[in-house]
Amino acid sequence: MSNADITLVSGATGNTGSGVAASLLAKGQRVRALVRDEAKAAGLREQGAEVAIVDLDRPETLNDDLLDGVTSVYFVTWNGPSALQQSRNLLETITRSGAAPHIVRLAAFGTSQSRIISELAKCEDDLKASGLPWTILEPTFFMQNVMMAASTVQGQGAVYFDWGSGKAGMIDLRDVVECAVSVLAGESGAVEGETFVLTGPAAIGFADVADVLSRVIGRTVEYVPVSHEAASEAMLGMGVPEWIVKGYAELSTGFGDGFADLTTGNVQRLSGKKPRSFEQFARDYAEVFAGTAMSVS
Repeated sequence: MSNADITLVSGATGNTGSGVAASLLAKGQRVRALVRDEAKAAGLREQGAEVAIVDLDRPETLNDDLLDGVTSVYFVTWNGPSALQQSRNLLETITRSGAAPHIVRLAAFGTSQSRIISELAKCEDDLKASGLPWTILEPTFFMQNVMMAASTVQGQGAVYFDWGSGKAGMIDLRDVVECAVSVLAGESGAVEGETFVLTGPAAIGFADVADVLSRVIGRTVEYVPVSHEAASEAMLGMGVPEWIVKGYAELSTGFGDGFADLTTGNVQRLSGKKPRSFEQFARDYAEVFAGTAMSVS
């Protein structure tokens, strides 16, 4: 990819999209960032991105001009019930424009019994049938999700989760971003038409998480398994929509049953780097778990 080409980044203020946009801009690449909330666009503009205010739930906000000069797309939707419609709205816009960019689709790896994974699989099927060049990334559980337990680690020395003794090849979100950027920038070789499951270097469970956190912050942290019902009640109490809560409970059932108890070499293949271990992640974010907020790039 030359720096005259444009990468369209959907979800550009989200967990992975913001990192993808920032990394591409740092490489001198041009980025057209899709942003739903104008108030969140200032940082992207300051970094040098072109910003388009688009709501993937509202097809009338999408137009063919979005694809002018675009040679690659970072394609991500949310994990809610309209994910499939969001995907179809953007995919139809791309197809209608007559452009044929390389689409790097962020999906997820988990049990198909989860409504979240089921919807993402339908999105993948649509993309594969579109005739457009594609690469699909399927990360497992993000290590950053463990930060949801930071307050109980600080206050109670405990991590509450509903995986039982299940394990998964948890992955650092930063590794996902680096893989996506390498593919979008054409640094990963010929990967069109391939799907990559992305994992960390080891399959771990929450007992392992607690052990690592104990070492890193210097005080005992215990893993306390809870029921899916208790975990769901907690998420509902935090304002998470019911459909998503049920989807996460279904995902956790799969993780607890060992669905993602595996590792792959795909992070190394795509990014050229070894994936970060959970211990490295925990050390990078030690102050979060110890009780002092920090930010890690």
